Order: sequence, then C-alpha cells, then structure tokens
Amino acid sequence: MKRSDEYWNGLELWVSMWNYDNHESWHLWNWKKEDDSRVMLAMYEAEQYNPFRGYENNFEKFKADWEAGTYDPGCTYSFPLEVVEVLEVVQEEEDNTDPEEVKKAVKQAKEAEYQKRRRQRMKKRNRHRKRSWKRCEVPDCKNCPFPLCEN
Repeated sequence: MKRSDEYWNGLELWVSMWNYDNHESWHLWNWKKEDDSRVMLAMYEAEQYNPFRGYENNFEKFKADWEAGTYDPGCTYSFPLEVVEVLEVVQEEEDNTDPEEVKKAVKQAKEAEYQKRRRQRMKKRNRHRKRSWKRCEVPDCKNCPFPLCEN
C-alpha cells in the first residue's frame, strides 16, 4: 500500500465525503486525464491487497482492462482525512432529510414487508381448503338456500 500511496502523492483529484461512513474519509471520484497513468499504477498497487485479488501479479491483464474501460475495483478507493489537502470546494452537500421521517418510512416499509409475508403464509396455509358455497343468482334473495351467500 505504501507504493500505492506514493503514486497518489501530489495528484490533484476530485474526492467526496459520504454520509454513510459519517464523513470519516475522502472517496475518490475523478482525476485529470493527464494523470490517468499514475492513477492506473496506484490502483494496480492497491489491487495487490484487494481481498478478491483479480489482478494479483498480472499487470498486463489489469492494464488491458483499464484501457478498455472494463476495470471495476468492486469498491471505492478512500483516503484518510488527514492525508488530503483541500484546494477548492466545488459543491457542498445539503442534507434536508428529517431523521424522524426516515425512521417512520423505514418502520412502514418493514411493516409492509411483514404484512406481505403474513398474507403469503395465510394463502399457503389455506390453499388446501375449498369453498363449499356458491353464489346465489337470485337478486336480493331473503331466504337463500346457500348458508354463506353474499346477497
């Protein structure tokens, strides 16, 4: 990882902070076109420590995938806050979400999923039962011979 860090050193990158990790690190977003070869080398070095290791000691395959635009790291490259020097803020996030509304929506979604599973279980449980009544064809019948007639 130290070799990977050396390639990143001095590059101007576009990075962002994300709410999902409580803004605890910078996440790589983009870079200048002229820095593409250094970024490629840095990513290759980092790829050697990737737990899935699709390019372990295989620079030719990595470079071919990079140049073809098919390389996918499977995650976002991130930097600790203290190693990034902010030169310019391009855009700031506006968080207009109400935590109480989010909790309420999550609770409703969980309840809806529970009710869906409950209906499926009931349908499965009752699938063997057959109805023993028929609908009456007589409109407005008062003394219907069918005990469960809906008229």
